This record gives sequence, structure tokens and C-alpha cells, in this order.
Amino acid sequence: MCGRICTAPCELRCILQEESSPIGIRALERYASDYGRGKGIRNERVLKGKKIAIVGSGPSGLAAAAELAQRGYQVTVFEALDEPGGVLRYGIPEYRIPKKVLNQEIQEITALGVEFVTSAFIGQTHSLQQLSEEGFVAILLATGAGSVKFMDIPGSNLGGVYYGEEFLIRVNLAKVNLLNRASADFFIGEKVVVIGSGNTALDCARSALRFDRKATMIFRKSFDDLRVRKDEIHYAGQEGVQFEPLVKPIEILADQNNFVSGLKCVRMDYAQKSGQQGWEIIPVPDSEFIIDADTVIIAIGHSPNNLLQSHFAVGLLCNDDGTIKVDVQSGLTSVPGVFACGNVVTNAGPVVDAIASGYQTAVKIDAYITNHNNQQELSSQYVS
Repeated sequence: MCGRICTAPCELRCILQEESSPIGIRALERYASDYGRGKGIRNERVLKGKKIAIVGSGPSGLAAAAELAQRGYQVTVFEALDEPGGVLRYGIPEYRIPKKVLNQEIQEITALGVEFVTSAFIGQTHSLQQLSEEGFVAILLATGAGSVKFMDIPGSNLGGVYYGEEFLIRVNLAKVNLLNRASADFFIGEKVVVIGSGNTALDCARSALRFDRKATMIFRKSFDDLRVRKDEIHYAGQEGVQFEPLVKPIEILADQNNFVSGLKCVRMDYAQKSGQQGWEIIPVPDSEFIIDADTVIIAIGHSPNNLLQSHFAVGLLCNDDGTIKVDVQSGLTSVPGVFACGNVVTNAGPVVDAIASGYQTAVKIDAYITNHNNQQELSSQYVS
């Protein structure tokens, strides 16, 4: 999986970069993974007879589940949606991660003994008390950053306006009608404008192209400030994505039916801070213009799902941005026996970082359980 989605910072720092091309770590990883998948290559494991619950089956949850299962734990993963995979299934386009590959990865994890429970809304279908009574000695929250970051701009509630994650989920799941708004689960217009500068924004633009739509990506900073790999920008440009750097949207315009008809913008530029060192980005006077559009996708970030705090674990402490507070050394939250990992802790970052977080937290959970005497002592910590 990492061979398909890793940002490969090691390649950017490879010493061969100066002379030719860096070692293709991503390509090597992808080949090794594809070759070994389905061949039954796995380490022997000793079952420990202890149960661990993982909430969320995205990249961090799957990574933790695999590692804990390999360490001998009986792992159950609870997923709110119909199929496991989280953002890997619903939020990343097919051209990046084919569903066939994802399904094979999940089958490999299932073969380790991991059980997946889908359509499970933790806090509604299951509570912390219930999980404790079912004998889970540790719980890992790996719910990701599933809430969108809203944009305070006039017209953001018009028909034809989507948020990045929402758009990608709809592309993966919904019936798309390219001709008639009335007969579609959602409609992709002829002229799509994506607001944002990260991987989600780029994925939205490239996905729109695959429906033979015109896609323009706007962002208020320069190309150098884009939060994506340079080769990704190059490929997107070759496919036909148009880029408008140093542009800030100020209003989404409506037609007579309250659908998107355009996007009013202002051009930005760098200026030296008054009386200070450094630069800031400011609007260029008298530079307003309109981009013709009938679909606008807002992809400016996301935030963690804070429903866990109110519906699942009383006493679960969070930071001001909604991320869950954890002890860096142990991975524990403020609730005894409850851990957290991935974007529900960090709020941002590449998918590969979430995978790493899941693995690292699994190691911490193993150490935590090993340092306790017996399962009864562990289970009793959940009972308030």
C-alpha cells in the first residue's frame, strides 16, 4: 500500500538526486508488495488470548490491527461504514489505490485472525462499557480526521458546491449523472474549480478530469508552497489540470436556480511585512475577476470527528483543534486503557504517516498489556 501512496521524502533526499534519479523506493515497495501478496508469506505467531478493539478501519487502524494480530492478540475492528478501508476505500481515487489491491490487503489482515464489524457506530451501537464487558483489554481510537473544514465564503451552500472528502466519497460510491442534475445522486458540471493546495484538492481535480470535465485548481500561495510532490503536479498538468496560483476566492456566484455559476476571486501577491522581516500575502488592488464554473470543490483541510468525546468516552480530553490528547510515550488517552493514533491525534499529514502511527501505537499497546499482570486488572480500568 505504501508503494502507491507514500510521498517518498527519502527519494527527495537521495544523494543520487544530484547526478541522475533517486532510488525508486516507492516502485520497489510496490513491486515487493504486489509480488508477495497472496503467497501466504507471514511470520509464525503465538496467541496471547487477549482481545483488543480498534475503532476505525482506515490506514492507521488497519496498520495497528495487522501488527497486533501478528503479536498474537485477538483483534476486532469496528467500522461505521459498510466496508472496511476508511479513507483508503472512500477518500482516495481508484487510480491511486485500485479497490482490488485494497481488498487483497484487507484479506491478508483478515487471514491473520482480525475480525471486522461494519456498520458499527461507536457511541450508538457500542459503548465503552459494553466493550469492557465483552472482554476487550485495550481500545484504540483510529477514526481519522473525518470532519471537513468549512469555508466562510458567500455562496458555499449553493447547489454544485462540494467539500473535498465528500466529493471523493461520492465519486467512489454514488451514481454520477453528467447530463442531468435532477436524475443524479450528485452532479459534476462541465467546469470544475477546486479550492485548495493539498493532495485532496489535487485528487479532486484529477478525478473530475476522468469524467471528461475541465478542472482548474486555485490556491492563494505560489507553486512552491503547494503541499504535494512536484512530480504529482507535473502529472496532473499533463492530464489537463489548470493551475491558478496566488488566487483567493471571495464569493461563489449563483444562477437563477441557486446553482453555481461562477467564482469571484482576487489575485494575491507577496509583500514585505511593514516594519518587520519576512513576507506576507496580500490582495492585489483592483484585481478581482470571475472564473466560469458550475461546480466548486472546497478542499482546504479537515478536522477530527469530535463525536467520540461526547458519545463514547466520558473524560476523553481533546485539544483546541479537536484532536485527542495522548501521552507521547505510551499512546494512552486520558481514559485508562484507551489509546489513539493517526489523524485523530495529528489532524493532518500524509496517509503513510497515519500508517506509521498505527504501527507505532500497536507496539505501545503491546508494551502496556505486557506490563500488567492479568486481563481482569486491565478490564476493570474501564468500569467507572
